[in-house]
This record gives sequence, structure tokens and C-alpha cells, in this order.
Amino acid sequence: MNRPGRRSVLLALGGVALGAAAGCKASASGSDPTAAGAPAVSASPSRAGGQSLVAVPANTSFAFATDVSNRSGSGESAPIDADYWIGQHQVTNAQYQEFLGAAPGRSAPSYWSGGSYPSGKADHPVLYVSAVDAQAYCDWLTGTAGGWKFRLPTEAEWENAARGPQGYSYPWGNEAGSTYAGGKLTSKYNYNAVVSAYYLAKYGSAKATYNNKNSAMYGQSAVLSSILSVSADGGVRGWIDHNTWTGFVYTDLFTELGKTGGYTSAVGAYPAGVSPYGCYDMAGNAFEWTASLITATNGAEAGKQVNAVRGGSWYSTGRSCQTSYRGEGRSGSGAYNTVGFRVAAARA
Repeated sequence: MNRPGRRSVLLALGGVALGAAAGCKASASGSDPTAAGAPAVSASPSRAGGQSLVAVPANTSFAFATDVSNRSGSGESAPIDADYWIGQHQVTNAQYQEFLGAAPGRSAPSYWSGGSYPSGKADHPVLYVSAVDAQAYCDWLTGTAGGWKFRLPTEAEWENAARGPQGYSYPWGNEAGSTYAGGKLTSKYNYNAVVSAYYLAKYGSAKATYNNKNSAMYGQSAVLSSILSVSADGGVRGWIDHNTWTGFVYTDLFTELGKTGGYTSAVGAYPAGVSPYGCYDMAGNAFEWTASLITATNGAEAGKQVNAVRGGSWYSTGRSCQTSYRGEGRSGSGAYNTVGFRVAAARA
């Protein structure tokens, strides 16, 4: 059997249909919105430091949709007193490599080889970078883009940009809109159903072997389609079982996938998933660092003070990709296979 290796994955193939036609990235040409002063949402994106930036107005009445524990009901008030800019796309491998070339001694992400990102993934979000690394990248951009100051967005700024004035559950609206039929998934974002649909289409009849020694099924093999499935509305079964150490995540197929940084897609590859302010991939693809510290309520970090991460990833369930989903965080000094970042900026 041919195992997935070091290559780019084309999401329009292998059982996955993109949410809209090609032509996914918004043009960065046009007038500079800053020329008229405060950011104007209707203006074309501005470019600075190699980043395409979209304008988001101040929102002094902003409140999180939920509290940090993900319970129902409104979250705390977090007024956004100033206009700001935010990256239209997640920072890519190629962009991060340029930074590394100007920062001798700083380590490349662990899934790169010889200081280079995996073939075909120049435009995919960079992963395995800590919040500290991400801020260093922002500081470097500030030094190269005269008149701009870059940083990580706060959690409030991130959610505000993702939800938009309408307060959407997803950047594009209140319904996920994913469907799975005849072995084909249609989705507006890259999450674990996209991964599952691809692997079922390509390797569904192949054997997957459990390779985690904690699993009661360690060393045993099963046909992938007997482990993993996707429902008609894009839900996934058999992804992971933390109690028994089984599911797709604990197989050799998933281990191979992780060697090239996971099942990311090129930034902007889901044009139907664009946010009201013109941001791409604010649901799925890669979690994004924020500058805000929280006490995590989810995952292995629960109970620890960490940097909030938002937006979900290629690994996440659809719920984790909602604009209101909170409580997920990571140590700011750590690096993870599902976490990247986008920049925030203001005129200096």
C-alpha cells in the first residue's frame, strides 16, 4: 500500500469538494484604506511587511459570545476601543522562512527538514511555532514595514473579526453547511471531516495499524473504514478515543500524516468561508495564537494559565471551529502541530 508521504494535498481531490470555486484569495491591490484615516471595512486590503491586512473598526460594546468555560449564555464584556488591522490570511511557511533567514540562530519548525518546509506547502500555515516565536515574527515585521506596528491579536479582537457585526456562529453565517454523500464532502472550512473524507476515499479499504503502546489494540490492524466514518452532516466518528487509545489518531496512517505538519490547506483555499471583514481560515486549518492569557478549560491544558488559541484546526471537530468556541489554550512557550497564527497591526 502507498502510504501518504511528504507531499502537498489537493483538497479538491480524494473525496473533498471546496466550498466555492477557485480564485480563493482576495486581491491585495487597490487603494490603501489608511489613506483616509481610520480603517474602512469596504476598502481593499492594505499590504505591509508582506502581509495582506484588512481593517476592523473599534467595537466598544463587544462582549464574547460565551464565557471561557463554553457554557451557554453571553461571555464577559471586552470593549475594543481602537480600530485595528488583522491579517487576511494565516502566516505561511514561506513567510516564516523569510523571517528565519533574517534571524540567525532561531530554530525552524520541527516538521521542516534542513531548514526548509515540506515540498508543496509554501502557502500553508506555519505550525509548530510558539506564541513567543510568533511575537518575534511580529517584531521583525515592525522593523521592516515602516509606519506599522505588528503584534498578536487579543482574544477579543480575534473573535470580533471572526464573528463580524452580525455575530455569526461561523465566519460566513450561523450554519456550518458541511455535507457528505457518495464519498464526497462539501465544506466551507478545513477540519477533521476533511481529513477523514480524504483518507476514506484514498485508503478506506487499506489496513491501519494501532501504534500507540498505551492502546489495548497496540500492533493490531483493521480496515480504515471500520475505524473511521463521516456522517451526512460532516460529523466524524472514530477520530480518537482518549479512554482506549484507539481511533484514527492512534494509527500509523495518522503518524505518517504528522511528519509533514498535518493536513493543512493553502491559506485562502476555502473562499466560501471568508469572514465579514474579509479574513480567510478563521474556522479550521490551524488554531491561531492570541496575546490573551486564560485559564484553559479544555484538553490537557485544563486548569493552567495559557495563551488562548482560537478558530479550530484541521484536527478539530466542527464545534471547535465555531467563532464562539473558547477555553482552548496552549503554553506560550510551546509549539504544536495544530497551532499557527495571524498578525494584528496598527499604524505606528
